[in-house]
Amino acid sequence: MKITPLDVRKQEFKITFKGFDKNEVNVFLEMIAKEMEDLIKENNIYMEQLRDLDSKIEDYRRMEKTLQNTLTSAQKTTDELRRNAEKESELILRNARIQADHILEEARSQVNSIRSQITSLKTLRDTFVAQFRALVEAQLQVLNKNWEELDIEEITVEKKKRNISETEGKEIKHDVREPLKGLGDLFR
Repeated sequence: MKITPLDVRKQEFKITFKGFDKNEVNVFLEMIAKEMEDLIKENNIYMEQLRDLDSKIEDYRRMEKTLQNTLTSAQKTTDELRRNAEKESELILRNARIQADHILEEARSQVNSIRSQITSLKTLRDTFVAQFRALVEAQLQVLNKNWEELDIEEITVEKKKRNISETEGKEIKHDVREPLKGLGDLFR
């Protein structure tokens, strides 16, 4: 049975012959009741503090759980971001390599095309030079033939000139071949 301070105050004892002094007992009971009241008040204060602390502990536990969940979520997000960044960097590297290979292949193709064009141009140049040389040589042959004919005509003209100069007293000298002499050496 639970005893309260009020129970202590209202407690009555039987009076017997040679019993305790009633005033002393009442003072003692009052003192015990007062002490009990103080202890109960103190206990209530402690209980209230305990409930507050329990509530705070529960709040802290919830906060800890929330922080743990947040930390776990942040770790998962970080891991996922890292994986995605690695995948993206691999993709960028792969694309860069493909593009570099494509550029190199295109450059090689252009180099081969330019080499082919150079070879074609050299062949064309050689053909042109050969044809031009043949044309010049043919023209020189024609010129030489014409010169031979001109030489014959020149001799005839010279004879006529002499005849004229003898008749007029003047001598005319004129060599038509002189300006064209070095022309044949230009194309050899």
